[in-house]
Amino acid sequence: MGRMGKSVMGLFKKKKKVTLEFCTNNLNQFYDDDLFDELEELVNEQGYQVKEMDCLSYCDECTCSPYVLVNSTFVEAETPRELIMKLKEKIT
Repeated sequence: MGRMGKSVMGLFKKKKKVTLEFCTNNLNQFYDDDLFDELEELVNEQGYQVKEMDCLSYCDECTCSPYVLVNSTFVEAETPRELIMKLKEKIT
């Protein structure tokens, strides 16, 4: 492909920035210190942008299971560890 065409190998493909939005109440309800450290390690390793809010208006879901908004997409799991694994699979 010529210089003006798309890169075949994707060498200049811009990496999409990932934003994670967490509800503080949800974090406090489902995460102990060890799980929070594991989540924080993942965020730091990958350089994700994080927004921690008092409320994300998912109150029904918030009381039932851990969740996060990944680039505004709702992602939930049965346990915090499962959510961390989903984040690793979905965005790494």
